[in-house]
Amino acid sequence: MMRRVRPRGRDDAGFSLVELLVVIVLIGLLDLCGIPALLNTLSRTRLVHTSKEIATQFQLARLEAIKRGGLNGNLRNQVTVVFYDVGQRSIALLVDESPDATFNPVTPYGGLYTLPTGVNLQAPGEAIEGPKSIVGWDEGGPPDAFDGPTFLSDGSVLRAGAFRLADTRGNFLEVRVDFPATGKVVIQKWFGGNVDTDWFENGEAG
Repeated sequence: MMRRVRPRGRDDAGFSLVELLVVIVLIGLLDLCGIPALLNTLSRTRLVHTSKEIATQFQLARLEAIKRGGLNGNLRNQVTVVFYDVGQRSIALLVDESPDATFNPVTPYGGLYTLPTGVNLQAPGEAIEGPKSIVGWDEGGPPDAFDGPTFLSDGSVLRAGAFRLADTRGNFLEVRVDFPATGKVVIQKWFGGNVDTDWFENGEAG
């Protein structure tokens, strides 16, 4: 005996209004949770990339200072400098090639690195390019003191310091040379708290 198949009616087709509303609410919740997290990730990635580019500039300046050591006749063995150009929003590497025994770095090397949109030289709790955005290298002093690290021919740096960087979502990193004798470059993150001390490398302090 053959069974009769009931044809599909209007009540069996499509989605109900309640089902559509549930789907719309779920999509809205995903948007509320997902988009800010995505934007924060993109912003943080840009900040990390900028910090690595500046760290590379420091390392390149150190290598050039070692390679060109003694060529400029400078009695303090100062050869290269990396500094922040406020007008250009960029990091520049300059070399002193003049054998006149004074430190006068005027030869550009490697080109300018311009900070990308959304990344600024900025310390926590300060305006862009505020007083603590450059630490240790903006304290004035002799004519050969620049707003950035000066590298000597033995690979050391004239004084310790840091460039501090921020994105638009409250993330802060600094590119630092902590020990003048070694010229070692590190990238540290601010985890809140004291703006002068609470900076840590990846893996430090948990």
